[in-house]
Formats: sequence, C-alpha cells, structure tokens
Amino acid sequence: MSQPVTDPVAAPLAELVADVLPADVPEAVIGEVIAELLPAEGPQVLGDDPVEAAAAITELVEAATRQVFAPDPLADPVAALTCPAPAPEPADPAAAAAARAGVDIRPVDTHLDVAAAVSVLDGVFAPGAAHHFYPPSLLRNLLAAGSPVLLAWDGETPVGVLLALPGWTAHGQPLVQSGPMAVLPAARGRGVSIALKLAQRAWAHERGVTEIRWTFDVMAAVNANLNLRRLGATVEAFLPGYEGLRDADSPTPLPYDRLLVAWHLTGAPAAPTGCVAEPVWAVAAAADGLPVLDSAWVVAPAALVAVPADICALRRDAPALASAWQHAVGGVLREALAAGWRVGWDPRNAYLLTAPTR
Repeated sequence: MSQPVTDPVAAPLAELVADVLPADVPEAVIGEVIAELLPAEGPQVLGDDPVEAAAAITELVEAATRQVFAPDPLADPVAALTCPAPAPEPADPAAAAAARAGVDIRPVDTHLDVAAAVSVLDGVFAPGAAHHFYPPSLLRNLLAAGSPVLLAWDGETPVGVLLALPGWTAHGQPLVQSGPMAVLPAARGRGVSIALKLAQRAWAHERGVTEIRWTFDVMAAVNANLNLRRLGATVEAFLPGYEGLRDADSPTPLPYDRLLVAWHLTGAPAAPTGCVAEPVWAVAAAADGLPVLDSAWVVAPAALVAVPADICALRRDAPALASAWQHAVGGVLREALAAGWRVGWDPRNAYLLTAPTR
C-alpha cells in the first residue's frame, strides 16, 4: 500500500473520488495521483455547488485513469531492422514464474500505474523520505520514450517494479538496458524479482531484442546470486566506481564497483554452469573478519571469491572493513575478467571463477 495521503486537498479528494472509481482501480494510489496530477482542482471539487463538484470529480478520474503516452519503438523490429522475426521461446517461463510468485505482471499504462510504480520505488529506495526516488514526471518521460516499465501486482496492491530503457547495441541491434528493480519487503522471498526479469525478457524477445543488460553492486551477494546463479546472466565487464558519488553520504570511502551482466536472447535463459575441479579460495574471510587473498588462484583451474553476506550492514557499521573487502574482491574480479576467466556464483556465498581453456 502507498503512504497515507498528507496533502490537505488530496485527502478529501481521495475520499470523494473513491466513490466513483471503477471497481478494478486500486485505491492505494488515488491520493498520490490526485496530489501530483491536478493539485489545482482541489477548490473546485470541494466547492458548494454539487453539479460543479461532480463534473470536476469526473474530470479528475478520467485524467487519473487515462493512458500514458507510450510509443513502442521496437514493436516492429522486422520492418525497422530488415532482419528475420525471432523464433518463439520454447516455453513461457515468465508466466510460470509469475504464477509461482502469486503476482500479475503488467506494463505501466496509466497515470495510476505511474503512481503505483513510484510508491513501490519509494518504499524500497526512499522509505520515509520527503522526496520521490523517481518522480512521476521522470517515469512518464521514460514511457514516452518507449520504455518497458513493468509492475507486479498482488491483487490490487503493487508490490514490485522493474524499469528499463530501449536502445541499440554498437552493432545496430535492439537492446534493453534494464534499470532499477524494487520489490517491497513484505513480498520478498517468493520469486517476484525472477518473475519481473523473465517478464522483461519475454517483452524484449517478442520485439526482436538481441540483448538485455544491466549492472549490479559487486559486493551485493543477494543480487549476485539472483543474476548469475538463478537467472544465468553472463558477466561482461567489471566497472570500477561506476556510480560515482551516488552514495556520497555513505561512511564507506569508496565509490561502489559494479558488474555489467547480459542476457543474449538467442533462446531459453542459459543454465548456470558449474566447474569440474574443486576451486581454491582466492579471497576468504579470516577469523577477524578481514579478507585474506591467496595469489595462487591465478594458476588454478577454478577459484572462489568470498563476499560478505550483508554488505549494507558492513558499510554502515564497519566502513573500513567494507572498504578492505571491496579492494580485495574488486582486485581479483578485475584481474580475472581481464584474463578471460568466466564469472559465476557459488552457493557458498562466493563468486566462482573458471579459468579459460589453456
């Protein structure tokens, strides 16, 4: 559910509008839409003339439920690129994942959808803040550019959102750059994130997109497990300090490093691969919690690079220790990728490095 409406005009408006909204419109985001879309309508709606009030309410509801301008630049890839239509996926993993997670995933389509997406993003990335993580105007501009913004609904409650931008690879092929994904805490642990990503993959595949790529925090073990082990994404590059001073208020004195990963849409999602040889520990935790580096990993067929289970807590409570881990992990990953090693994820809470064929 969204935050309670605090705007003095929006609160009574929400009560009035709720009485005339269609049954399938979730009330959780009504006040947000009213306050953001038509704040000037408040005095008219609350006027003494019931005829004027009814007319203003009707106009407000129509505006809130109106479809957002959302062209689809990749809707006809055959005509745009003169390339053959993609072969259908052998199964529908997106629908199966959504069913397992107990959600319905739909594209953001109306102003109410925009408000729902904003409420989820705020609930995950800016809880209690006096500002939006992404303002509604920005989401509407993304939609106007043809962005596939997906919402996961649990009944009438929005619980997850996934943003993206359409674009083109360096070779002129269609690309989706996947953006922030947010799942509300109450809906975690049931596969909503996987369902959102697979729905994004299905959207892209239907439009002839050849690649989906995104980045994630190198030190985030949960994200690494999701992206590399469960989704089977391929690590393309190590990006040191990718987000600059995004977290300038963090006590950790380092900008966060990120990994660039990709899905190459040539068939079903790739199955994560394991390794035959027992890997050595390139980075492991000492008794005092500090990372220990074993340089012998460079001549091993496979290696493990441990990361802290909760880097956010470590950055908050022990920033010097978090920095030490980032130096150690980042140094090994950067060297391994430069030398052609493959990077995956191991259930032992570590990156799994596999040496190139020698």
